[in-house]
Amino acid sequence: MSIRATTVPAAIAGLLAGCASDVWQPPAYETAIKHYYEAHASERNGQCLAPYIDGFTRVEVVEDNAEQMVVQASYLYRDWIKDVQETESGRRRSECVAYNSRRFVLTKSDAGLQVAEMSPPQRG
Repeated sequence: MSIRATTVPAAIAGLLAGCASDVWQPPAYETAIKHYYEAHASERNGQCLAPYIDGFTRVEVVEDNAEQMVVQASYLYRDWIKDVQETESGRRRSECVAYNSRRFVLTKSDAGLQVAEMSPPQRG
C-alpha cells in the first residue's frame, strides 16, 4: 500500500474527529429569551399559564447596539400543564400548542444578555 493511500483516510478521520468535538450552541439571545418566556409568559388569553418555547421558526434581530438588542421572535409554544388533554370521547387534543410571535428587548452587560422587556401577554 502506498503512503498516499494510508494518509488520506487518516487525515479525513482526523478532520471528522475534530468536528465531532464541536457541540453546536444556540445564540445567547435565544437562550435568554427561552428562559425569560418560560418564567413570565402566558398564552391564549391566560388559558396557557405554563408555556415554553419548543422551537423558533424565525428570529430577527431588529436592533443591536452597545446597550441593548431588540429581537422579533416567532416560535412554537407548548404548555407544561395543558400540552395534551383527553376529551370525554377519549380523543386527545392539544389545548396549548400553537405558533406565536413576540418582541423582546435584551440588555447587554458583563454578565451577558438579560431580557428587560417582552411584548404581552405576561403572567401577573
